[in-house]
Amino acid sequence: MLRAGRELAAVILMCVTGLASAQAQMLTARYAHTATLLHDGRVLIYGGLGAGDGFVIGSEIFDPTTGQFLHGPRGHKCRAFHTATLLPDGSVLIAGGFILPYSTSRTAEVFDGRRFVFLTSRMSAPRELHTATLIADGRVLIAGGFVGGVTSLAACDLFDPATYSFERTDDMGFSRFGHAACRLADGRVLITGGGQYPEERTLASAELYEPAIGQFRPTGRMLAERSRHTATLLPDGRVLITGGNSLKAGGQLASTELFDPATGVFTAGPDMTEPRMDHTATLLLDGRVLIAGGFNGEGGPHTVASCEVFDPREGCFYPASPLPTPVHEQKETLLLSGDVLVSGGLRVDPTSRQVVPDATIIGP
Repeated sequence: MLRAGRELAAVILMCVTGLASAQAQMLTARYAHTATLLHDGRVLIYGGLGAGDGFVIGSEIFDPTTGQFLHGPRGHKCRAFHTATLLPDGSVLIAGGFILPYSTSRTAEVFDGRRFVFLTSRMSAPRELHTATLIADGRVLIAGGFVGGVTSLAACDLFDPATYSFERTDDMGFSRFGHAACRLADGRVLITGGGQYPEERTLASAELYEPAIGQFRPTGRMLAERSRHTATLLPDGRVLITGGNSLKAGGQLASTELFDPATGVFTAGPDMTEPRMDHTATLLLDGRVLIAGGFNGEGGPHTVASCEVFDPREGCFYPASPLPTPVHEQKETLLLSGDVLVSGGLRVDPTSRQVVPDATIIGP
């Protein structure tokens, strides 16, 4: 295994559809964290929940040149279900999330490469399970979210890195949390699905944020309601939507959809090999999309280890080697080398629940 302060002792190689993986281990088991690729190629791991669902204190940094996780600086708040966005200058915006003493936060901080700087500016509302999307002019669109045990949000903010401040922008047409956001090739931001609370329903609606005018516009509806799904921009400009949870369908989805920005229409894509939510989807350098892990409630709640690769040129999924450890709520980070780092997550089955420190490096 790869461990902090130790060299690579053993590498497990599993080759399917041109992918191979090596197993590593973080310093601390965590889920609901963030993993952000820095400009120098390292990965900042921040926040999350650990054993016993306790908050994880501090950060760690993965160095792909040594294969080691090292202790990073401590942030000002313990956070989970927050967002982390790489800014154009190489710093990282950490926003919102679930914090101590067990509340939802409207605060933010910035990692400047050496330390975390707490911001005096606040978001317009506390939020967790929201999205944060870097737009073309360098600002960050903060959309929706959940105020723990209270309500879902339609409110949105823009973060300006030039002034380190938030300002309110247009509300979405629907309140939503656990939705997906994807910046399109033309600079607009596609928002899809999500859940609503206290209504307790999932959404099929989608909308587009236009940064030039600071407004949301409705677009076509998805074919299925889904929350905690993924949305990945493909090289041809379409967006691949995968999996998620649907209250209407009564569980997790194996279905996928493709959004065409030219027409605003969602069309059915091929099904994945199994239903999954809280999984990851990463665009690889060759244009394929790696789908990994997730939660599936069919036949009893359990986490899946399976992985598959979507090839947009052929319009189909191919099986890939499974993860060494089944996980959901993990994070995937595309490294500068083209390898993918899968970090942390939860492992559950009908009789047990475990937060894992495992990390897997998947490469061509």
